[in-house]
Amino acid sequence: MRHNSPLNSMYRQRGNTLVIAVFVIVVLGGLVAALASLLRSSSESVVIEVLGARSYLAAQSGLEQAMMTVYPLYNAPDTSCGVDGTEYTFAGNQSLKQCRAKISCDSATVTDDSNTTYIHMVRTSSAECEAGEQRASRELQIETRVEN
Repeated sequence: MRHNSPLNSMYRQRGNTLVIAVFVIVVLGGLVAALASLLRSSSESVVIEVLGARSYLAAQSGLEQAMMTVYPLYNAPDTSCGVDGTEYTFAGNQSLKQCRAKISCDSATVTDDSNTTYIHMVRTSSAECEAGEQRASRELQIETRVEN
């Protein structure tokens, strides 16, 4: 004879709730771990992007400062590459406080088809910014020529 009482059915399913609860906890733990990893990598990407923008601006600022030295107002251009090896730090600027830019210079005398002689100058600004263990660097270059 078969007994189909509700109590008998409940006693047979006694361990299922525990298995389901453990399964749900494991799945939710995995989701939390995946989201935490995603959040960490996302925040690192933002830090790298900001450092890249800051290093670009530091390189641009270093190049502009070097060009002000080369082409002073109301004076003849300085074609001697006097800014070669100059390093600019931006201690007074909150945004670029942890950045520095180093300037290098090359020049060559060039004569074109009409026998006009020029001094061709290439100035390069290499900037690096750091925040903790993260670093970013950018390099900008400008070419100018002055009639000799």
